[in-house]
Amino acid sequence: MEYFFAVKLDSMVSTMGQLIILLPTRNEEEGLGEVIERIPEVEIEKMGFTHRVVVIDGYSTDLTCEIAKERGAELIHQSGGIGKGNGVRQAIDSILSEGIEEGDCLIMLDADATYFPEEIPKFLDLLKEFDVVWGSRLRGKIESGAMSKTNKFGNRVLSLAASMVFLHRTTDLCTGFWGFRADSLNRLNLTAEGFTLEADLFGSVIGSKMSAKEIPVDYANRQGISTLKWYKDGPRILMMTIRKRFSR
Repeated sequence: MEYFFAVKLDSMVSTMGQLIILLPTRNEEEGLGEVIERIPEVEIEKMGFTHRVVVIDGYSTDLTCEIAKERGAELIHQSGGIGKGNGVRQAIDSILSEGIEEGDCLIMLDADATYFPEEIPKFLDLLKEFDVVWGSRLRGKIESGAMSKTNKFGNRVLSLAASMVFLHRTTDLCTGFWGFRADSLNRLNLTAEGFTLEADLFGSVIGSKMSAKEIPVDYANRQGISTLKWYKDGPRILMMTIRKRFSR
């Protein structure tokens, strides 16, 4: 009898679902390989998931694509306009067109080694209960120099504005670490082209009344140079937040 239940339990675990790890990139040769190598494959498998890494590349001119292939990732070449939002929307459309199953999950994090792939299992654990989970750097540990005072202040202002507009608290509107039950991807209504993606995601999730949870995540100094400019992108993120709230 004990053997029967053990076999039954093993069977249930092995069929829990597939984890898709989505890495948006553009010229991320310095961090991409490290991010892929640090994915906690053993822990993910113990939680009952098979996994695959999908890199959506937005017109890189360095060795990003070669590194993705060398590390065994699936590579999608972005088409259409340049921008993180365009790339992620294309990748999600591609994933949905392949078909998803109950129990599948998607984790998205930036490929610059600022986020810790080792934290993926805690996202998966919470996705048993919530449709969407996102990580807050401002509630976690930020490595010295990883986020400037200007960026931290701007993020706090944008997060407060989004919290007030949607009546749902977030402390890190601009986070690049997200987890989704795969079936929740069909409920996203994304329009972002560039760095307004995260505000677009937050607005879509809360506006669609998905169950959501924010958790602390740690943040390290990035590998490579950031192309985000607060004086340009900050106002765009705010406008996306407002537009998202009142477009429904």
